[in-house]
Amino acid sequence: MSSLVLTGGTVITPQETRFCDVFVDEGTISAVGADNDDSSLAADTFDVSDCYLTPGLIDLQINGGPQCNFWGDPTAKEVTALSDDLLQAGVTTILPTLITDDIAHLKKNIAFLKSLGAGTSSNSHSGKNPNKGAQKSFTKEPSGEQKYSGAMVRMPGIHLEGPCLSAQKPGVHPPQFIKPLSEELLEQIIDDSVKLITVAPETDATGKAVEYLIGKNIAVSLGHSNATFSEAQKAFDSGVKLVTHIYNALPAVHHRAPGAVMAALLDDSVTTAIICDGLHVAPEAVKLVLKTKSKDRVILVTDAAFIGTTGGGLVGSSITLNQAVKNVVKWGVASFAQAIQMATWNPAKAVGLQGYVGHLASGKMADIVAWDKNTLDIKHVFLGGRKVV
Repeated sequence: MSSLVLTGGTVITPQETRFCDVFVDEGTISAVGADNDDSSLAADTFDVSDCYLTPGLIDLQINGGPQCNFWGDPTAKEVTALSDDLLQAGVTTILPTLITDDIAHLKKNIAFLKSLGAGTSSNSHSGKNPNKGAQKSFTKEPSGEQKYSGAMVRMPGIHLEGPCLSAQKPGVHPPQFIKPLSEELLEQIIDDSVKLITVAPETDATGKAVEYLIGKNIAVSLGHSNATFSEAQKAFDSGVKLVTHIYNALPAVHHRAPGAVMAALLDDSVTTAIICDGLHVAPEAVKLVLKTKSKDRVILVTDAAFIGTTGGGLVGSSITLNQAVKNVVKWGVASFAQAIQMATWNPAKAVGLQGYVGHLASGKMADIVAWDKNTLDIKHVFLGGRKVV
C-alpha cells in the first residue's frame, strides 16, 4: 500500500480544528500537520481543499438497513450491500446489533457475524504500542465462503441489545424471549466478539451479572429498562456507564418520580446515546441532553433497522449517521465539530476503541471522511488509507 497525503483540508479532532495536511502510510496515519519528517516520501497526493477532514463515523447501534436485517437470517451478500451504503454515508466502523431473540437464534447470528470478521483481539491487547499492526488485528479476516471483495466497514465487535431487558419496556423486542439478567444466561451467549450489551440492570438482583460483564471487559449500557432513580444510580455506581437511546424505552421524565433518564443526566460519569432522526426524540429534548451532559458524554447512534420508520412506527430509525450529524447542526443543538466528536471519538472511547479509530492522529487507522464545508455533504471516504467513496 503506497503512502498518501491529503492536502488543503481543515482537520477536525476532539482537541482542535486546524488547516493542515494528513499523511498516511500503510493504512495508518503517520502524521497530521507539518510535524511529518517523511512528508517528502509520500507517493500520492489528494486535494481536499474546501473540505473538513474528520475520522470515519462510528455507529454503536445498527440493526441493519433496507437491504439487510441483522435480526433475521442475513446473508453475506446482504451485509456487503449494507456495508457499501454505510461507507457512502461516511460510516467506517459499526457494532452490528442483535435484539432479543431465542437463544439458539442469537448464537447462530453471533457465529454468522463472526464469520464475516466481527470481533477483535484489541480487548486483550497489551503493550507499549497498541497501534502497531492495528490494521491487521483490528478486524479479523472472514472465513470460508464468507470472503468478500472490495472495501468492508469495520466490525470490531457485536452489540447485544437484549435479551436481558425489562418486560415493562420491551419496545419492539419479542416479549416471549425477554429474560432477567443473570450470569448463567450470559454464559450461554457471551464470547470475545461481544463488545457492548444493553441490559435492564434492575433485573439483576444480586449484581453478579453486571460484575461478570465488566470482568469480561464488555461495555454495559442501561436500556429498555424500567429502573427507578435509585436503581439506575446503583447500576451506574457498579460500572454501567452508558445509556442506550436515552428517552426511548425508558420511564418518562417526571418531576415526582425521577427515573433512569434523570439519573443518567445528573451523573457526570455516564454517557448517553441518542437517536437524532427528529422522530425518536424532539430536537428540544436533544438540546436538554447536550446542556446537561456536554459534548463529551453524548453519542450519536442511528438504531437503523430493516423496517425503521418507513412502516409508520418507531421500529429503529431510517437514517444514517451522517444525517444525524447534519440534523444536530441544523437544529442548532451542536456545532459541526461537536457533532463529529459525538459520532467518532465518544463512541470509540465508550467501547475501548480509541487506540485505533475515532481520531485523526499519528498511529490511528486512516479512516477519514472529507465533507463539503458549505453543504456538509460527504465528498470522499478513505478506509485504511484507501479511497472507497
